[in-house]
This record gives sequence, C-alpha cells and structure tokens, in this order.
Amino acid sequence: MEKGNLTREQAISEAGEDAVKAVEEKNCEPTNRVGYNGACQGDALCEWSAGVQVGDAVLTVYYYTNNKDDEAMAAQDGDGSAIDWEIAGYEIA
Repeated sequence: MEKGNLTREQAISEAGEDAVKAVEEKNCEPTNRVGYNGACQGDALCEWSAGVQVGDAVLTVYYYTNNKDDEAMAAQDGDGSAIDWEIAGYEIA
C-alpha cells in the first residue's frame, strides 16, 4: 500500500510552501517498508522517502521505484540519476 495521501497543494496548505520545497530538495532513502530492491523480495515497488520537521510534526514526501528503475540505478553504482524521481504524495504525521 502506497503512502502519501496528500497532494502538493494540500501539503503547502498544511505545512507551508517553504517546508514543501525543503522536503523536495532532500535526498530520499529507501524506507524498507516496501521492498528495497523489490525483485529479490517479490515486491513490484520500492518505497523511498525524505522528511523535514514542521513544528511538532514531520512532513514526508514519498517516491516509488519499480524493479526496472532499481536495476538501472544498480548499474550506475546506485547514484539514482537514471531514475525519473516522481513524487507519489506527501504525508504529515
């Protein structure tokens, strides 16, 4: 199940534009909630996220890669430049 139930506009409304821009500029990391290198765990996707503190909450942005993306990244020593990082959604918790 993919996370990130807020759109960019909703995240801006709730957390502010500066926070949204800040989280979008951060490097994301695999969450290990949905298979890292999904193919070896039988998962179709790998979940990635980055977060920034917003008051008492954390604004998190989520990305999902598929096995083809993960293979392309591995072929480039894991630098991620082969992937078109598309934001799947935002969450404030």
